[in-house]
Amino acid sequence: MSVIQRNSSRKPVAVLAAAALVLALVMLIARGGESSKAEAPTSATSVIILSGDGMGIQQRTAIQYALYGLNKRQPMDALPYTGFLDTVPAGPRSEAVSDSAAGATAWAIGKKTINGYTGLGPDKKRVPTLLDIAKQQGKTTALINDHDVTNATLAAFGGPVINRDWKSVIAAKEIHNNKVDILMGGNEAYWYPPGHEGKIPNTNKDGEDDSEGTKGNLVKKAISQGYQYAYDKKTVSELTGPQVLALVQDSAKRRWIETKGYKLKKDPHYVPTVTLVKKALDIADNNPNGFFMAMESDDLDSAGHEHDVRNVIESGRTINQIVKAVQEYRKTNPNVLLIVTADHETGGMTIENIEEPNTNADGDDPIPYWAKKPINNAGPNGEVPIRSGPVKIKGTKRKFKVDWTTGEHTGGMVPVTAVGPLAEELVGVHHNTWVFDVAKRALLGQE
Repeated sequence: MSVIQRNSSRKPVAVLAAAALVLALVMLIARGGESSKAEAPTSATSVIILSGDGMGIQQRTAIQYALYGLNKRQPMDALPYTGFLDTVPAGPRSEAVSDSAAGATAWAIGKKTINGYTGLGPDKKRVPTLLDIAKQQGKTTALINDHDVTNATLAAFGGPVINRDWKSVIAAKEIHNNKVDILMGGNEAYWYPPGHEGKIPNTNKDGEDDSEGTKGNLVKKAISQGYQYAYDKKTVSELTGPQVLALVQDSAKRRWIETKGYKLKKDPHYVPTVTLVKKALDIADNNPNGFFMAMESDDLDSAGHEHDVRNVIESGRTINQIVKAVQEYRKTNPNVLLIVTADHETGGMTIENIEEPNTNADGDDPIPYWAKKPINNAGPNGEVPIRSGPVKIKGTKRKFKVDWTTGEHTGGMVPVTAVGPLAEELVGVHHNTWVFDVAKRALLGQE
C-alpha cells in the first residue's frame, strides 16, 4: 500500500477527530470555560437567588465598564450560563411593566401575579414559596438586603401579602414560627412601635427614620423566639445562629443623599452587605441539609429611580462582591446553585457618548434631598448632570455618560447568569417563572 493510499484511508478518521475537537471547543466556550458538566442536584443542594433590583443590560454594562474595563469580566457576568427573562406581570390592568413585588413573586412561587402582591398569585391563594419548600426540606433559610429587609422582593419569599407596603405585617410573617432563619438588612423602623427609638440613631431631622411599626415590638418578639439580634459591626461579628435577626444601617452607601454630613466609614451601624452574606454562609454551613437564600441590592433600584449612575455602579460593586464571596464558598461547597438576575429594569438607562446632550426627564427625587440645586437632573439645554457622567471605562481613555427615559420601571427583558446544579437550564429566553422551576428542582434534588 502506498503512502498516499494509507493517508487516504485515514482521512475520514482525521476529519471526525477534527470535528469532535471543534465541537468540544465550541461547547467549552459556550460554557464559559468549565471543563465538566454542572454538578447534579442532591437532597442537600443549596440555592441562592441574588437580585440587582432594576438591573437591566445597560446597568450591568455600565458596572462592567466602570469597575472592570473591557477585558476582565465582572464576577456576575463571568458565571458560565447566561439567559434572558421576561418581566411582564399578570393582572386585569393590562400592564406590561412589573414592579418588584410581581417580579420576585414569579421567582418565588412560579406564577405571574399582580403588581403589589408579594408571594401570592392573582387569586390571592397561599401557595408554597421556594423558601417554604426549603424549610420543609430542613434547609436553613435566609433573606438579605442592603436596604429594607421587608421590601417587596424579600417579602415575595417570606411575607406573602396583597399589599407590599404592609411592612410590619411582612416582618411578622418573616419571623412567624421562625420561618426565616437568617434575616439581615435595614429599616428597623418597621420592627419597633412608634416612640421606641431602636438601636440605630435617627439621622434624618424630618423624622423619616422614626419607628412606625404596627405589630408591636417585633424585635423583642424575635428575641423571645430564640433569634440572636444584631445591629452593628460588633454584634454582627458575634452571631452564631441558627436563627439571627440583624437590622443594621439602612441603605448606608446612599445615606449621604438623605442626611447632610453623613460619613459611611464612621458609622458603626454600617455593615457591608457582603459581610452579612459571609456571616449567613458561615451559619448556614452548619446545616447538612443545605440552605435557601434570597438576597438583593435594592439600592440599585433607588439609583435608577433617581437617575444616578454613580450609585448604580456602587450597588453593582456590592453585587459583584457577593458573587465573589459565593464563588469562594463554592470552591469547597460546589453543590450551590447561584442565580443572578433582576426583577425589572429601572429608569430606561442608556449608555451614550459624552458629547451628546441629555434628554432625560427628571428623576423621581432631586439628589441630594437637602441641597438647593439637584445634581441628578439634566440642564435646560441638555447639560449632563454629574450623577450621569462622565464615567471612565477602567483601563482606557474612553468615557461614557448615561441618559434616562423615565423615573420609573421599564418592561424589557433582563439578563440572568448562573452557576451550579441545573444552572444550564437557564440558558436561553424564558418567562421569569422559570427561575422557580429550576430552583425548586435543585432544592428537591431532582435532575
